[in-house]
Amino acid sequence: MSLSKKMSRIDSSPIRRAFELASKIENPINFSIGQPHFPCPQNIVEAMKKALDNGKTSYTLTAGIPELREAMANKYRTENSISYATAERVLVTSGISSSLFLLFNALVDPDDECLVISPYFLMYPSMLGFYGAKVTTLDQNFTPEMVSKLKDRKFKLIIFSSPSNPTGKILSKTQLTALAELAESTGAHLISDEIYELFDYDNKFISVGSFYEKTITLSGFSKTYNMTGLRLSTILAPQEIITALTTLQQYTVVCAPAPVQWAGLEALKTDMSSYIQDYREKRDYVYDNLKDHYEVEKSDGAFYFFLKVPIRDEDFVNKAVEKEKLILVPGYIFCEDHNHVRLSFASEWDSLKKGIAALQRLA
Repeated sequence: MSLSKKMSRIDSSPIRRAFELASKIENPINFSIGQPHFPCPQNIVEAMKKALDNGKTSYTLTAGIPELREAMANKYRTENSISYATAERVLVTSGISSSLFLLFNALVDPDDECLVISPYFLMYPSMLGFYGAKVTTLDQNFTPEMVSKLKDRKFKLIIFSSPSNPTGKILSKTQLTALAELAESTGAHLISDEIYELFDYDNKFISVGSFYEKTITLSGFSKTYNMTGLRLSTILAPQEIITALTTLQQYTVVCAPAPVQWAGLEALKTDMSSYIQDYREKRDYVYDNLKDHYEVEKSDGAFYFFLKVPIRDEDFVNKAVEKEKLILVPGYIFCEDHNHVRLSFASEWDSLKKGIAALQRLA
C-alpha cells in the first residue's frame, strides 16, 4: 500500500491510545481524556430529538442554519465583547478539529512559518506539519519583550488556546495585545481557540477579538455542554476568510449535522454555572492536594493541570498504570520536553479523590 508522503508527518494520538488503554483495565482511574464527566443537559438532548421528529435531517446551508449563526453572532457581541460580529461572519462546522482542518487548508502553504504558543493542543503542530509548514513555538509565559524579538519573522499564522489545553492557563490582556501587534506587523493570521472559554474560574478570560478585528475566533460546544461526539463548532473571522472557508466546506464537511445545529441553538440558552462551579471546586482541590508534591501552576481554566514529574513522562505514565491503575497523558505531545504529564480533573468526586491520592503516593 502506497500512502502519501504527508502521512509520514503524523502519528496516531497518544491521547486516544490512553483512552484505549483505559478500556482494557478493570476499574481504572482515568485522568486522560479531555471530556466533561457530566451528561449533556437534557434540554439540549430534547432539542435534538425534536429536530429529528420534525424531519430536520437534510442538508443545511453550507455555512449553517441562519438561526444558529445569528445566535452565535449575538453571543460574540454580548458575551465576548466582539462588537463587529455578524451572522455573515460566522461559519458553523463539525467541531474544532474541522475548524482547524478548514483553516489550515485555506491558509497554509508548504514552508510557511507558523507560531504556536506552547504547551499546545497537539493537533496544532501535527497538522501544520502535515501541510508542510514550519512550526516555531513560544512559551505560554511569554512577555511582550519576547514577542517583539519576533517582529522581523514572516509568520503565516499565530495560534493558541486560552484557556489552554493542556495547562489551563488563560493569556493576559498584555500577552494578547502583544500577539495582536505581532500579527499586525507580520501580516499573520491570529487564531484564538476559545473552546474552553466558559471554564474560567477567576474571571480572567478575554477574547482577543474584542480589540483586534482581524482575529479568527474558534468556539465549540463539545466541552461546555458535553457534546463531544456531536461535533459542533463555529468560526468567527473576517468576511473574505469566511467566504473561502465556506467554499472549502462545500467540498469537505458539506455542513454540520442538521439536528446537532438545532441542539446547539438550545445549548446557547442553557445555564451551565452550576457545572462550572463544580469544576472550580475540583480545580482548587487538585491544586491544594498536589502543590506540595509536584511543581505545578494553578490552572486558570479548562479542566487540566500540567504536572512536572520527577522522572521521564513516559516512565511516569507507565508507573501510574502499573502501580495505581491511573491513566495520564505524557506531556511530550504538548511541548518539547519530557518533564510533564497532563491531568484532566473532569471526573466524579470519588474517582478524583482516589486519583489524587494515587498521585501523592507516586510522588
